[in-house]
Amino acid sequence: MHTDKCKICGSKSLTTFAHTARCKECNVLLYYPYPRDNRSLLFNDERKKWSRQQVLSWYSRSSFYNHINFTNMLRFCMDESYKWKKIRILDYGGAGGQFSLICKSHFPECQVYITDINDEFLLDEWKCYNKQILFKDFDKDETQFDFIFLKDVFEHINEPVFVLNQLSKKLKDDGKICVDTPKQFWIYPVSKLISKSLYTKVLKGTVNKSHLQVWSRKSFELVVRKCGLKIIKYAEKSEFTMPATFYMSNMGIRNPLIRMVGNIFYRNAKWLAKNKIVCVLSLT
Repeated sequence: MHTDKCKICGSKSLTTFAHTARCKECNVLLYYPYPRDNRSLLFNDERKKWSRQQVLSWYSRSSFYNHINFTNMLRFCMDESYKWKKIRILDYGGAGGQFSLICKSHFPECQVYITDINDEFLLDEWKCYNKQILFKDFDKDETQFDFIFLKDVFEHINEPVFVLNQLSKKLKDDGKICVDTPKQFWIYPVSKLISKSLYTKVLKGTVNKSHLQVWSRKSFELVVRKCGLKIIKYAEKSEFTMPATFYMSNMGIRNPLIRMVGNIFYRNAKWLAKNKIVCVLSLT
């Protein structure tokens, strides 16, 4: 799908750079040109070719980080009042299924459902804690949820308004949607000002066919309003799912000095960078 309009706000004020486009109106940063459709993304997903051992290895690398991140997100969105309630939680885009362990340890009576465009990524080690809804069946599935979690998922979605509308219809009347997704911060304009080459590397590591948009607060709030939802809790936090070396390798950064600076930044990121939106949405 190639268009000169911003897919978030519809503005024609797009500025392209490398493989990205930035909207001057809502300030979202987009992978560009846009993918044709979800099927092309799925077909081109290299992870589809992974063996089970590769999948396990991938989630093993991130599991320590995710255990902390998932716990923080759950506690941000839910409190102890749900502890002994029989609630339904959907892990949308839940991949390996690790989040269910966090949910069950906090809320023993909860039932955790999972769906993911890559159904086969649900690991045997965590499968017993998840009730899987096959992705092809998800739209017609009539299960209603108390909480729907999108953990590092919203940036992957080609049609965010469609998906958020779809999920809102699967909420109980007092249900909540909980979102954790990357946002832009000062490293984008600063790296562009310092060096176009460095900026290109930052874009290479953060915007691609897997990470289709990096949100601004304005663009994120616009999508929420379009879907008839309201933000009832919002924060911007520092969070990573992999070690510093992973991100720098993805950016193609080889220079030892820059890698040293990158490691210093990473270790102090909680004071230096608010790179994530974390929020709770409800029906209006």
